[in-house]
Amino acid sequence: MTALGTVEGRGRPSHLAAGVAILAAATLASALLAPQLATAAGKGSFSPAPSMGTARYGAAAARLPDGRVLVAGGYYYDGADHNLSNAEVYSPATNAWTAVDAMGTARWRAAAAPLPDGRVLVAGGSNNGLLASAEAYNPATDTWAPIASMGIARQGHAAALLPHGRVLVVGGSAGASAEAYNPATNAWSPVTPMGTARFAPAAAPLPDGRVLVAGGIDGVSVLPTAEVYDPATNTWTAVGAMDAARYAAAAAPLPDGRVLVAGGYYFDGTEDYLGSAETFDPATNAWTPVGAMGTPRVGAAAGPLADGRVLVAGGETDGSTSLASVEIFAASNAFSFRVKRRRLIVSVQASGKVSVGGAASRHGAAAAKKKKRRLLKRSSAAGDPPRISVPLRLSKLAKERLRRKGKVKVRARITFVPLGGLANTQTTRLKIRSRRK
Repeated sequence: MTALGTVEGRGRPSHLAAGVAILAAATLASALLAPQLATAAGKGSFSPAPSMGTARYGAAAARLPDGRVLVAGGYYYDGADHNLSNAEVYSPATNAWTAVDAMGTARWRAAAAPLPDGRVLVAGGSNNGLLASAEAYNPATDTWAPIASMGIARQGHAAALLPHGRVLVVGGSAGASAEAYNPATNAWSPVTPMGTARFAPAAAPLPDGRVLVAGGIDGVSVLPTAEVYDPATNTWTAVGAMDAARYAAAAAPLPDGRVLVAGGYYFDGTEDYLGSAETFDPATNAWTPVGAMGTPRVGAAAGPLADGRVLVAGGETDGSTSLASVEIFAASNAFSFRVKRRRLIVSVQASGKVSVGGAASRHGAAAAKKKKRRLLKRSSAAGDPPRISVPLRLSKLAKERLRRKGKVKVRARITFVPLGGLANTQTTRLKIRSRRK
């Protein structure tokens, strides 16, 4: 890309030019119309997962009540433009995708969020023109039904669930504007606009009910800045900027309260499709880089899995080829633990496997002979956040000490390996007590 407005050899303009042009036009139009238990955060890592049945750029995604993730709509180009209405669901239990009922309207660059009754809202987007319409997917019946339209037609916006079941929609082609959907009344209402106009920002809910919105294009350049919406006060507050400016990045909440933002696009004279990722910590208002994706992605869809991992699906990697490939982020390999009788209770942030066994220890004359004595046999267990329980298997010597003294101290080596992540090992001393009579 050599200049703003350059058109790629296909039916839509290059990423930055498209965002700037759409946001500039819509901003003018709007002006005319206006009246866990873990002790530390680990870096985490991405690993590949089965591909979707359809390549998708600009799809919408949200988690279903049973822990699956719905991905709907989007766009792909194969010499002709294809605006998609079809949808599919990823199941972490089977590690597979299944096609579900198609939306009533084809949409790309729409936004999605879960509703309290188990449905998923998908609003706006583009289908040869900006859309204000919205519809909801019901996983119980595998059907879509139209719901009230937004107050403003928009594409390239972001959505996130608010407390009490409302859904916040922000930015996109409608500039800095924001509105909220109330499923109890099936109606939209405006909320305070953001401090900055943002086309294709990333958004995700925070544990305290606020919503983080980061990146996007302000009509001129790709942004690293971020701000947080507080529904209690209907106000926005600027927070720390990302390490990288990002447009059309994917975002999802993590089980420890952080937010993952991955991929996107940046332009500083040359196009840069990003594979990097970072997390926002609301406790410090700061960002931390994490492991990069295997494939750079702009316009990917993301959704949190029930086990604490994050699914990142589709997007584009070179400005011309939509992706069906998928990666999963394991949030952290950090863990904490406690002993409950003869079980080790391990608090984790991601699904994975915990192994525990005796570490080398030396006692008395054995030390001189460098004889290693282990009081704990190896055991393991796999599970999901927030806790994994592992049996502590004592050696014969340890059992004798426990019977004689009512307690025994064992030196243990504990290892947690999150799915798709790096192992974290701690060596510690555990105190095991016998059951009280």
